[in-house]
Amino acid sequence: MKSGLFVSGFLLLMMFGCISSQQQLAAIKISIAGACLTKGDTAIALLHLDSIQRLYPEAILEVKSARKLSNDIYASKISIQRKNHDDVVRIIDSLIKEFSPDKGEFEKYTNYIHNSQNGDKNWTRSYVQVVVNQMGDLSLLSNYYGSSWINHTSMWIQVDGITTNTDSVSLDNINNHHNEFNGANWEKVTYRSPQAEKVIEAIATCPDKKVKAFFKGKSSFAVWVEETDKKAIKSAWELSKALKVKVAAEKAISELEKKIKPE
Repeated sequence: MKSGLFVSGFLLLMMFGCISSQQQLAAIKISIAGACLTKGDTAIALLHLDSIQRLYPEAILEVKSARKLSNDIYASKISIQRKNHDDVVRIIDSLIKEFSPDKGEFEKYTNYIHNSQNGDKNWTRSYVQVVVNQMGDLSLLSNYYGSSWINHTSMWIQVDGITTNTDSVSLDNINNHHNEFNGANWEKVTYRSPQAEKVIEAIATCPDKKVKAFFKGKSSFAVWVEETDKKAIKSAWELSKALKVKVAAEKAISELEKKIKPE
């Protein structure tokens, strides 16, 4: 009987000692997390806080404290992202007035076309165009209208003697269109790549400089980028940046909200 009591007492002491040790270790982690927060290192602080429940499940009070502190950090991050989102939405609302929405039957996202580059008047001219979709993705288009086919597959621009090229889009590619319109030949090539975005940026960041575009294929064609087109491209580029910030903020908010645990 005495031996049984001794064993039971020993086990209780061991359990108490284990719980006490877990509480102490959990408290140390909370303290380290607090020091990290003081330094502004929230990522490391969260690593410590979010590991406490897994490592020290018996330290109930410390687990609750860690969870509350972790939730406060995530809530603060959400608040920052919501402010970023609201700020950029105001910019988008201002810019998007210059654009018309367009969504094809089989397209996933809505595209925005600048009003000056939309409409029937643009069918009978050669020009450079930019389209932005609701995710902020940019498309660069070279539109050719002339008496003979040039069968162009790429484009490059020249600003102050500096040239920037697009990628090449083959004649049999779905993004290389040919048609006849009003007794003339019409070609439209769409470029979607980091290289195309470099061309867009080169035009958008030089609004006061002359920009010459060259459509290259079996034969070549050159056209000066008109002032209205440069303004349209600059607006599309700025709208793209704003939309990408909005999309990133919405994604971050959604991910952060999932990390908040019930207290």
